[in-house]
Amino acid sequence: MKLSQLEMLVLLAETGSVQGVSERMHRTQAAISMALKNLEEDVGFPLFDRSGYRLNLSPQGRQFLRQAREVVKQQQRLHSLASQLQTGAEPQLRLTYDYTCAPSVLFAAIKQVQNSYPATELLLSGDSQLRALRRIREGEAELALCPWLPIFRQHGDFETVRVRPFELLVVCSPMLLEGLALNRLQRQDLLELPMLIPQDQDIGIDLDKIMRMPGQQRIRVNDSITQRELLLAGMGWGIIPSDLVGDALQRHALERIDIPGFMTHVNLEVHLVRSAERIAGPAEELIWRHFSGNALKGKRAL
Repeated sequence: MKLSQLEMLVLLAETGSVQGVSERMHRTQAAISMALKNLEEDVGFPLFDRSGYRLNLSPQGRQFLRQAREVVKQQQRLHSLASQLQTGAEPQLRLTYDYTCAPSVLFAAIKQVQNSYPATELLLSGDSQLRALRRIREGEAELALCPWLPIFRQHGDFETVRVRPFELLVVCSPMLLEGLALNRLQRQDLLELPMLIPQDQDIGIDLDKIMRMPGQQRIRVNDSITQRELLLAGMGWGIIPSDLVGDALQRHALERIDIPGFMTHVNLEVHLVRSAERIAGPAEELIWRHFSGNALKGKRAL
């Protein structure tokens, strides 16, 4: 059997007539009928019920059609893959994000890549501390999402685009604040509660220094995801990136604590980062344009 015969069978099911297949494939009706007859001979059972006026599929034909559709779809995917590889689309695109940043900010851009370059495999992984930037520098990833400081340029020749502000919040579970009025909390109240703090953010921030009166009871964890889970469990209060607790704040699983003068302001931004020494492929460039275009719109709005 030939692929063109399977395509005719699929089109016959879609159009309902040999004439419809003939018009779609730009071949004569006689040629279509002969090809379908040869397909029946190849498979060894009747594909069509010819007892009526119209050419209808037999029960075996309907079952065969389901598999024929899959074969035709796979052939179309192979054509798409070949075309994209010919034009230089990356077979694989590696993205990494710092654990302090919510990867969901990448999803809209990733969806664009899926639609435009379905043959490009996407690898998304999380890293702690400065490892995301190191992976870019070492050629182990093409794009990184992470908090950005100008000092990071000493780690490599990077190109960056602003994605969003990086905001640190003081939060706590309502269960830990039982008996305390949120709007009347004082520094001393927090001193008496356990403090959850990452061991080392390694993003140019020393949380011990920006806290003007840190709690005496401490639980140190090795990443912000674990810190968030401990916060939700009521194990203590802590400073955590807003991206990681936005949904919890909305449903009041966590409460934001605002005490004037309690925390030194930190001015950081989340950036998308790539190597300035490497030529970007089209899938990577699509993600980059997604954020650089948004950044340009933001500047115009100002």
